[in-house]
Amino acid sequence: MPSPPIQLFLTTIASQPALRQRQEYILRILQVKKIPFISYDLASDEDAKRLWKRKAPLDKQQLPGILVGGKFPGTFTDFEEAVEYDELATFLRLNEPYNPAVEEDRPLLREQPIGVPGASSPSQMAKPEHRAAFNASPSPSPLRTKTSAADVRKRDEAEFDVGQELVGYGLQGLKVTHDDLLKLVQDLGLEGLERDDCEG
Repeated sequence: MPSPPIQLFLTTIASQPALRQRQEYILRILQVKKIPFISYDLASDEDAKRLWKRKAPLDKQQLPGILVGGKFPGTFTDFEEAVEYDELATFLRLNEPYNPAVEEDRPLLREQPIGVPGASSPSQMAKPEHRAAFNASPSPSPLRTKTSAADVRKRDEAEFDVGQELVGYGLQGLKVTHDDLLKLVQDLGLEGLERDDCEG
């Protein structure tokens, strides 16, 4: 059975630097330890605000807030102490079995993208119709692909100014293709000779 869901209650309207730092701290710890969580923005999600006010004790409703399996495990200070004393697994009930049918009085709130840095990845914040772009595999590197015969032919058909390649022979302005040069080498009987053999 999975462990209880972890719900984070944050706010995008964090004018106090201390609040922003606490939010970033919780997010960083959970992400580094790869602990899954659901985040809510109380500034824009009224259902989440009602849930937080209903579940957290009146004197402990400071943000950021945490619910584990729909229950209030403690304040931010308690979370900090759990991290410091290596008791985070106990605080977040990570090793406890969880049965939503028995433990939840209501289904979990639907997660919505929020603007708190680190609370959601860009792919989570994207609209459903745009999420496919995040899941698409990146285009292959041109350096990793092998050149096909068709690509070589295309390159060979491209003309270039041989005078820029062979400076000082009066060939400026003479346009040739790689195929033209290969045919010339063949006509002169120079195929198979290395460049060093031709010089000198």
